[in-house]
Amino acid sequence: MRAYTAEDLKLFEEIKNGRTFDSTTEMPEIYRKNLLNLLWMQADSEYAGGLGYMPWIAKAPNAHERVLVAQIVKDEMRHAHVIYNILNDLGEKTHEHMLAHEFDWRIPEDLANIGFSRAKKDKRVNIFYYNITYWEDFCLFNFLMDRAAGHVLEDTLNSSYLPWKNAIGTICKEEHMHLAHGDKTVKLMAQDPEKKAFLQERLNLWWPRVMNTFGKSTGGANDIYQKLGLKNRSNADVRAAFVKEIEEKCAEWGLIVPEYIESEQPLEYTLS
Repeated sequence: MRAYTAEDLKLFEEIKNGRTFDSTTEMPEIYRKNLLNLLWMQADSEYAGGLGYMPWIAKAPNAHERVLVAQIVKDEMRHAHVIYNILNDLGEKTHEHMLAHEFDWRIPEDLANIGFSRAKKDKRVNIFYYNITYWEDFCLFNFLMDRAAGHVLEDTLNSSYLPWKNAIGTICKEEHMHLAHGDKTVKLMAQDPEKKAFLQERLNLWWPRVMNTFGKSTGGANDIYQKLGLKNRSNADVRAAFVKEIEEKCAEWGLIVPEYIESEQPLEYTLS
């Protein structure tokens, strides 16, 4: 863990006592660097996520679901646009960034697990490098990842960076609509004897991928985010709240939450 300067410690205390920032405020470098990191991760994840969902507008099992998928894609693209605009206001070159990366690229191996690593040089959360191969995957993505994202974004409702705080309320509401779709469809599939076994198989695959998005328990990055007022809770606390919800729902529906062993997750990924 890094050693903080006297200026850093003074900044932490000021933020603790209510200091906030906006795009016109001169920011200490430590604040700007960490803010940009979080904003790029969210913007790239929203954009890559929308692109990953797009094929399911045509592939969803019925007309009703295709309309819902289209709405989810629209939401994700809007979220990306909102966060990229915040980055633009901070002087970042988002258009050039988007052109420089292949956000529709996905890992070709269906069973891959890249652990905590990134497969490319963009800033998306690494779960967005995986293919959504089956309709069960799409529904599990809503059930798992949108719930995980909702827990993470809830901290931003009290962010010390006001443009982000002001934008996140509607985004959170829409993410909750997405996870409601996941809850409904996963519950129905879990109650279908012909679909339950395959659903469990895909849950087993996606579970460590989602858990890895919370980062390593020993990582120090979350400490600085909390000190800067960009997050409220530790990764461990957010993950625990998420896991509790998933375990309760899976127990109700007769699904088994797989064991997650952090020490067994890959630290690096190499394209085969």
